Amino acid sequence: MMIKETNRIDTLLTGGTIITMNPERQVLHDAALAVHEGKILWIGDASEAESRFTAGGRVDLQGRVVIPGLVNTHGHWAMTLMRGLVDDCPLEQWLGTIWRVEAAVLSPETVVTGSELAIIEMLRSGTTCAADMYWYYPEVTETSRRAGFRIVTGPSFAEIEGFEDYRHTNQMIAIEYLDHYVDVPLVHPCIQAHSAYTTSPTTLEHVMGLVHDRGLLFVTHASESKGELELVQEKHGARPIAVLDKFGLLSERTLLAHCVHLTDEEIGRLAETGTSVAHCPSSNLKLSSGIARVADMLAQGVNVSIGTDGPASNNDLDLFHEAQLAALVQKGVTGNPKVLPAEKVFSMLTIDGARAVGLDDIIGSLEVGKSADLVVIDFNSANLTPCYDYYSHLIYALSIGDVRDAMVAGQMLMKDRQMLTLDEAATRAEANRIAREVF
Repeated sequence: MMIKETNRIDTLLTGGTIITMNPERQVLHDAALAVHEGKILWIGDASEAESRFTAGGRVDLQGRVVIPGLVNTHGHWAMTLMRGLVDDCPLEQWLGTIWRVEAAVLSPETVVTGSELAIIEMLRSGTTCAADMYWYYPEVTETSRRAGFRIVTGPSFAEIEGFEDYRHTNQMIAIEYLDHYVDVPLVHPCIQAHSAYTTSPTTLEHVMGLVHDRGLLFVTHASESKGELELVQEKHGARPIAVLDKFGLLSERTLLAHCVHLTDEEIGRLAETGTSVAHCPSSNLKLSSGIARVADMLAQGVNVSIGTDGPASNNDLDLFHEAQLAALVQKGVTGNPKVLPAEKVFSMLTIDGARAVGLDDIIGSLEVGKSADLVVIDFNSANLTPCYDYYSHLIYALSIGDVRDAMVAGQMLMKDRQMLTLDEAATRAEANRIAREVF
């Protein structure tokens, strides 16, 4: 990218360490990063940056580390409103209760509040892009746009008792939504089906048509629990992966959430088709669904990313915590301390996550020409001192309080842990009001 003769830029971040996650996995010290018109214009030595650029804004990185913004590849944002409402039960019982609550209380207004709360929580823990599968997705999309947050979402098809009227509306607005949000900044439309056990063959045919006609990402839950396997077998006469394969829904444009219960053959099929997985260890453990065979998937070449799932089954949206858990659990269940080393797990949070949602050419690493989606971490804290290995600290030692700044497409959304595009106090007050008056 050519630099204009004036060398005037929007923002210069200078004087710290930059973890690029580029193909060479460069970690640059005493470095600087220039941002202009939403993109990364230049990365290099801080000493050179001082004489090369005149910046409208400046971020001093002394003692700090810049990383790519994290990518949360699976979640249900507005479930922040139900955090702690239903605990200590298996998935099927949990879903039955949650669906009844949702049918009774959800509205565009409550979903907007819950989504604002989720965005605040995600920014505070270093996430700058997230996938959302939930009701009232047009309203959630606009909420995310107003906040300046990057969202992956779209029509979500499901046949769930209590949502019959909404399902009809979903069918009507799906095409309008997909047409409207073509090439809208920060919005990345996808096609979603809740699961094979909540969608009929007719619905899956419809979904397949939309996915293939528009060339969009397809997202669904798959093989999350043993109970799900039984429900899908009863409904479709096959296991979830085979059902999706039958409808042509396994490909490089497919993202499957959970994949806890997979056979060797199914793992091989995901690798063969280029299908990505969103691993959600906290939710899988909390709902006693099981432990996904992540080490085996990675060994077969499956692209595995990390998601939080919804905050009603996690119960938070902290991807760093999720990554630590993912690493530790796999070491424990395999008996091999070398599986999921810290650098690989951090890759799952960043460039592998971006690849899972089809955005690795835009985000996921800090490279010239990519969008300036980044996070600044304060490495001066006691829990990060001393530092021998940045990746180790990011996965095993970091606290979300160490996350200081968050930028999306060159716009600072959080500065020194203060929200700049959302009114946090008002959002928390409204969430509490909903909890008092509705729940």
